Amino acid sequence: MRKLAMVAALALLLSGCSGSDDPSPSADPSETASPIEYGTDMPTLDTSGEHPKLAFPGPNPVEGLKVEVVEEGTGRIVEAGDVVVAHYVGQVWGSSDPFDSSFERGEPSSFSLQQVIRGWTEGLSGLPVGSKVIVSIPPEYGYGPTGQPNAGIGGTDTIAFYVELHSALGINDAGHVDAEMKVDLAELPVEITGELGKPVTVKVKDGVKAPEGEPQVTVIAEGKGEPVGEAGTIMYQQYAMSSWDNSVSEVTYGQFGPQKVLIGNGSVFDKFSGIPVGSRVLLQVPASDGGENSTTAPAFAAVVDIIDQMPSPNPPGDQGKQADEAK
Repeated sequence: MRKLAMVAALALLLSGCSGSDDPSPSADPSETASPIEYGTDMPTLDTSGEHPKLAFPGPNPVEGLKVEVVEEGTGRIVEAGDVVVAHYVGQVWGSSDPFDSSFERGEPSSFSLQQVIRGWTEGLSGLPVGSKVIVSIPPEYGYGPTGQPNAGIGGTDTIAFYVELHSALGINDAGHVDAEMKVDLAELPVEITGELGKPVTVKVKDGVKAPEGEPQVTVIAEGKGEPVGEAGTIMYQQYAMSSWDNSVSEVTYGQFGPQKVLIGNGSVFDKFSGIPVGSRVLLQVPASDGGENSTTAPAFAAVVDIIDQMPSPNPPGDQGKQADEAK
């Protein structure tokens, strides 16, 4: 039980502030589906109100999984393993009231296409970034016969989404291959396996004293992107992590893909503000004894690649509220 608690604590410290905006439950990757059909009789986009939503042609939904391209993007093609950043609104077919809308929340959401309903995974894969689409999803591609009662979705309901694809981050994305080295790797307390621009693993060197005091952030290689913003900015990162005694390790590359963290909510990632996107960073976090408002956890080291960022949608003064909501 102690080991499980330690693993949970490490996960909390490093990625617990990332949150989850998945608009739908996990999909079963072993299931297959028939090809997507691009049909007619689809909902249309209604932009007459404060936020976009869908208008339906009638009470009877179209059959099967269908995608209508409102506007085709020009970015890279979305793959099934990507983490996607998108604005969306979802409605039960025939209903004028959304059950979920990122437009109403005021910021796009991010989610892994490996962890959402089949209608999202298969409906968005293959589209270029920048596309705006309407997706009609029958129950077998959505929430199944149990539906989603809390959202007002029945087991036989077809649901429809309007989606704007802002960006897509690959499951193996890393920092910039041409990032400028800032330290001598031999002088670091960790051994890093993996070149710039590639996934990495990390191991703490034998005999190195564990960090004490405040978490330490060291820029290993400086990327070419814009500096990470201040409070309210969402940063996307990949990491390889190890407890100081190397008994516990975790990597996101190739498994979970880029994770999002909110700058300004009191986590160790607040120290990343001002570091350019594309950088590779060493994070050293001392042990926590589980005191007030603290999680018990051993010291650990993590090599973090800053993949991307999304500026705060809120003006100064609103960011404290956003940070509270993201915890």
